[in-house]
Amino acid sequence: MVEKRSDYRKRQKKSLLNKLKSSFADKDSEEVNVNPDFQRDDSDNEPLRRRPLEGDGQDFYQHDQLSDKATIRQEKSLRLKKRLNRAILIVIVLIILVLLALFHL
Repeated sequence: MVEKRSDYRKRQKKSLLNKLKSSFADKDSEEVNVNPDFQRDDSDNEPLRRRPLEGDGQDFYQHDQLSDKATIRQEKSLRLKKRLNRAILIVIVLIILVLLALFHL
């Protein structure tokens, strides 16, 4: 007897769920063999010291944000100009080809 499509789909779905569950399951019993050169030293656990910004730092953040918006706007306008120039060139070439085809064929 041939297996029905619905039965096949159910079985595939169950196996997919089992694979997904097993990939997220905690497997603490597995030991990972790490190269000693890439292991962290316990002496290097000091937190990185950062210099605080003067005031609340909002002036710097807002200025950076404004300059990003300006550069993004300029990049977008340049990209649009290039696309428009390409489209105009393609249309002109196609018009020339059509005219050549009409008058020489």
